[in-house]
Amino acid sequence: MASVVLRMFLVYVVVETAAVAALIWAIGFGWTTLLLLGAFLAGLALSARQVRSQFSRLRSGASQAALADSGLIAAGTVLVAVPGPVTTVVGLLLLTPPTRTLGRPILASLATVGLGRYTPLVTAAAVGRRWYTNRRATDPQRDYIDAEVVDVIDADPPALSVG
Repeated sequence: MASVVLRMFLVYVVVETAAVAALIWAIGFGWTTLLLLGAFLAGLALSARQVRSQFSRLRSGASQAALADSGLIAAGTVLVAVPGPVTTVVGLLLLTPPTRTLGRPILASLATVGLGRYTPLVTAAAVGRRWYTNRRATDPQRDYIDAEVVDVIDADPPALSVG
């Protein structure tokens, strides 16, 4: 688990560093700094506006779309706050309503795959056996035994008294 997180962090650092280097090469250090600062401030302002409108939308009644939008707004806010041009752009995209509409099916599929990874029986029942068996990783080294445990107590039958 730690190695996966470390790999993801290293990919993040490499991608963001390459993006900043490309921006500095293309427009210069000063303009890159102003662009990143402006995108960060615009993202925070957009995030604040979207959070306020989302709270009023949730107060009026929580639909599935409103709940999914809440998750996308939270993810967009976190991505805007994380330093780097790539994460800021992805966060800004998640904070704009038209791209959230496109992001809802992606969020639903990611949630289904994540649910299937940790609760396979629920996913198999909810999504379907064919999808589940095609998606899950099978490890030929692991054996799976489906069994039922029955406790058996050996005891002598009680003696019948005639009387």
